[in-house]
Parts: sequence; C-alpha cells; structure tokens
Amino acid sequence: MGHSERARSVTDRMRPFAVEPRRERPDGPPPSYGVPPEGGLFIEWPTVTERLTTAEAYWLGTVTPGGRPHVVPVWGILFEGDLFLETGSPATAKNRNLVANRNVVVHLDGINDVLIVRGTAERIPADEAFRERLVAAMKRKYGGNYPDNEPEPERWDKGSAWRINPESVLAWREMPTATRWRFDSQAEI
Repeated sequence: MGHSERARSVTDRMRPFAVEPRRERPDGPPPSYGVPPEGGLFIEWPTVTERLTTAEAYWLGTVTPGGRPHVVPVWGILFEGDLFLETGSPATAKNRNLVANRNVVVHLDGINDVLIVRGTAERIPADEAFRERLVAAMKRKYGGNYPDNEPEPERWDKGSAWRINPESVLAWREMPTATRWRFDSQAEI
C-alpha cells in the first residue's frame, strides 16, 4: 500500500462526530440526582456537535508519568466530523504527557451546559491536502480574534496537535438530562 493509500485509509476511518453514536443514560448518578434510568429528556446530538464547533477553548486533561492529572486550556476545532486540538510546543508538559500516555479527557467551559469527551489522542494524519484544509479552518476560526495565531503543521508530527479518538461523550444541562454516547462498547464515563 502506497503512502497516499495509507493516508486516505486513515482519513476515511475518522469522522466519529459526523453520526450520532449510541445514546443512553449514564449509570453512575445516584437516585437523588433525578436521572431517570430510561426515557425522559436527553441532550440532542446536534447540541453536542454545535458546542464542539463553537467552543473557543477546550480543557485538555492528560496524565503525567507519575499518574497525576494535568489540565490546561487549548485551541481546537471540530472539523470534518473529527475533534482536533492544537497543543503548542512539543516540549510542554501536556505534549510530553501525551507521548507517554494517550488517554485524555476534553471538557468545555460551562457548569450549566456540561460537555465531556473521553478518549485517546492520535497523531494528525500526514495527508497534506487534509492538513491544508485543517489549517485553513483553524485560521477561519481563530484568525479574527487572534490574528497572530498561525497553525504550525510542520510541528504536528513532533506532537503539537492531536486528533481525539472519542470513546464516550457525557453531557447535561440539568442532571435529569444527563446523556452518554458511547463510540466503543468498552468505554465508560
């Protein structure tokens, strides 16, 4: 398989946010939280993708080599059905953490409109045409408010940007609306 075939097959497997995964109630809240075990009001999938699209910052939780949590805000974008985060210099703690342990949690701002993505970080595909489209989308999203922002795809292979491979998403506005989507039957949040 040639380089472009490999890149295309990787790109084709992406886009997990393009189609709503299996929706269910989370099984963790105690009865006093008022989350019905079945039925009731759910958060709708377009609400999730809209929030991921319009968020200015994404709180990225990584794991240090010692097992401690490390959380920082980063820039990102929901692009072509996938979540990408630009994480700055490969020398930062968050990027060193991701090299050692790809498990992540991504949380958006909003205590009354909660959105949490749990999964793993993966390198951004080496497909140059895809990267050009991603850079253009990042510039459109952040360029007006942050004119000095310049995505640096030449650093992406060194660990300065990541694709988030989601295992699950958890969202709620009021606790009875708590909704979980699982991309993989093994994921729990």
